[in-house]
Amino acid sequence: MSLATQLLWALDHVFPINPAARMTSTEQTAHEVTKAPGTMGRYLDALGETTLDVLDFGCGWGGETLWLASRGRSCGGADVADEVIATARRALAASGDANCTFVHMPDGRLAFEEERFDAVLSTNTFEHVMDLDLAFSEIFRVLRPGGSLLTRFGPLFYSPFGYHLYWACAVPYAHLLFGLPPILELRNVRAPSPMRATTWQEMGLNGRRFADYKGAAERAGFELTRFEPLAVKNLRAMTAIPLVRDLFIFGVDAHLRKPLA
Repeated sequence: MSLATQLLWALDHVFPINPAARMTSTEQTAHEVTKAPGTMGRYLDALGETTLDVLDFGCGWGGETLWLASRGRSCGGADVADEVIATARRALAASGDANCTFVHMPDGRLAFEEERFDAVLSTNTFEHVMDLDLAFSEIFRVLRPGGSLLTRFGPLFYSPFGYHLYWACAVPYAHLLFGLPPILELRNVRAPSPMRATTWQEMGLNGRRFADYKGAAERAGFELTRFEPLAVKNLRAMTAIPLVRDLFIFGVDAHLRKPLA
């Protein structure tokens, strides 16, 4: 065991993990339905209407999408992971909703025609998107003129828990201090099946900074109605300091609009 791993394991006793953060696919879907009023509900309130055709980008296990389907005209869900789409489709079949569909997007492209949706909603997805330019351009394509993308996502990679393993390690900035191998070793001790990875991208993390997301949204052609950093522990002043700002940006809160012409 390396010195870095030994030190991380020692700190692990100081920063207790949250085992409940690790859930089965069925539990994830139920959890998403439970949290949907506070996530998707916020977006719908911002839009001011619910009779819409809506896309849930990065729909995961489908819980939030199904919640949306019961409140709008139609709803689509899209994700790059085929196993979560399979779970979402099973949940859809059990729900009996006829105005909802789930699509797999293995290459990041959306299997929907141009200008199909009034709004695209997304929660905690973009920090996992490897090709930001493709993602924002595809969302722009499927939105109708005047349509909105509303999203809140995090934690971003350089924030305290940007390595997204709450159930396996809760040491702040552990990924930046110790690197991938010690964290992966700790994760594999606490998981029923081991995982192999040599890069953070293989762990599903894109490693991007706040400016990267904003730049990709602008290049796609969006009007930035709102694009704000969500600060770590309310340390908003720190998010304005150039060299260290990304260490204190937990996530992003954004409302983007496709121009009418």
